[in-house]
Amino acid sequence: MSSIPIFQENTEVVANRSIGPDLYWLDVHAPQIARTALPGQFVHLVVSDLSRDHRPAWMRHTPLLRRPFSVAERNEKEGTVGLIYRVVGGGTEILTERQTGARIDMLGPLGRPFEPITPGCPVVMAAGGVGVAAFFFLAHEAVYRNGANPLDIRVVFGAATAGLLGGEEKFRAMGIPVDLATDDGSRGHHGFVTVLLERLFRETPNRYRFVYVCGPTPMMRRCQTISQEADVPGQVSLEGIMPCGVGVCMACVVPCRPPDHPDVAPRYERVCHAGPVFDIREVAL
Repeated sequence: MSSIPIFQENTEVVANRSIGPDLYWLDVHAPQIARTALPGQFVHLVVSDLSRDHRPAWMRHTPLLRRPFSVAERNEKEGTVGLIYRVVGGGTEILTERQTGARIDMLGPLGRPFEPITPGCPVVMAAGGVGVAAFFFLAHEAVYRNGANPLDIRVVFGAATAGLLGGEEKFRAMGIPVDLATDDGSRGHHGFVTVLLERLFRETPNRYRFVYVCGPTPMMRRCQTISQEADVPGQVSLEGIMPCGVGVCMACVVPCRPPDHPDVAPRYERVCHAGPVFDIREVAL
């Protein structure tokens, strides 16, 4: 768990726009969170909308539980935080209706951040779908705050179809090379993004010294195997249901093992508390 203070802010929606099929970018004014958040951390949103007075009273707090979203971008000067979300249920569907000026209760920043990128240490970011969100923030901090060379950062980004590759232009604007993959072949490599990662390690052995991974569990599991075979250390950011977000409810536990002792009995860690970022060698995916 990060030692960074946690804030609860009644944020204001600055923009909520579609960037692909059922894919949205949400900007909110949250100055305390924008000032303190680090790449890899997340925020917890109340997605129910009390202003929707046409709904029956018993439905106005539905859904009741908060929803977690990775911080994709922050602007300390303007006090804004950017998030990416895909409509996958009732909560995110309600979120699409939040217009400029609407208020959203937000808790954050939460969780363990990524290890920062060190200048001169080439890295790969392997993203699947909305798992790309935290990498925008990580790359921006590396290039503009830490002075990393954009050419030392490589992004492999995959999604089901071209319309779900939203935001990849942000990497290119920073001068970061991006390799794309789509399941249906509508853009980039026709197939899984894991093939791109495996090819990268095979064709440029010993170049990349660290890998960051976030996406669907099967994709992360394959990336874990690829990184182990290539002997490249890294971190994986887990997604999942986090009802409380602060390590109390125990609903988001995952089995972990010490990287140097893979045969010992697993311990169970709370994703929202010990993660969402873990050593890629320790978490059982």
